[in-house]
Amino acid sequence: MGRRKSKRKPPPKKKMTGNLDTQFTCPFCNHEKSCDVKMERSRNTGIISCTVCLEEFQTPITCILLKM
Repeated sequence: MGRRKSKRKPPPKKKMTGNLDTQFTCPFCNHEKSCDVKMERSRNTGIISCTVCLEEFQTPITCILLKM
């Protein structure tokens, strides 16, 4: 009698690597890469500020965990 075929374990899933962008085009003055993003995880706030038109936007942030 022969042996049964053994099943291989599936390869591990790759985690997302790389950093997120921190400079964006300003929606108010439309200058490229003039908005800087700062995330204060201790206060759970994200701050976007434009260096050209000095507009500032602040919003609460949350941690998103994806299980795949």
